[in-house]
Amino acid sequence: MKRLVALSLLALSLALAQMPAYPENTLGLGYAPDKGVYLQGSALLPFSPLGIDTGLDVQALLSQNPEVFALFKANLFPGLVLLDLYTSVGLGLDLRYPFGAHLGPVVSLEVPGGALSAYGGLGYQSGFHLAWGAGFRLYLEPLALEVSASDRYPFLLSFLYLW
Repeated sequence: MKRLVALSLLALSLALAQMPAYPENTLGLGYAPDKGVYLQGSALLPFSPLGIDTGLDVQALLSQNPEVFALFKANLFPGLVLLDLYTSVGLGLDLRYPFGAHLGPVVSLEVPGGALSAYGGLGYQSGFHLAWGAGFRLYLEPLALEVSASDRYPFLLSFLYLW
């Protein structure tokens, strides 16, 4: 039991969105071997209360058993520096179909040529549920390659167009 708790805390600390905390405009496709093809995109939201950057990330599973994931996020601390690398910390609200809702932190660490991102949230999905996600995005302007994992799929490889 202690190992399970330690592993869970490690996973949570490593994966407190697979999407970056800062909003971006993207459109692309992802593939998860156990699920299928995902259509995904993200956008800056036109309103920014109190001068905070806000965005929306959406993923839809293109299969006979559809799943939709939407992450509304607010980048609360965009200019943090950790080990000379820019870090962003925000708050995310994810809504899912089949029904689920989670609220939690979104963290990104920009590394040369890319970004490491993580998300964790507590909420409801057929009962009390811990949502998590972690990923790495490699920027090849105007394209990006993303590798991620989450509580919804163990592995997702995505190809995105950014503008």
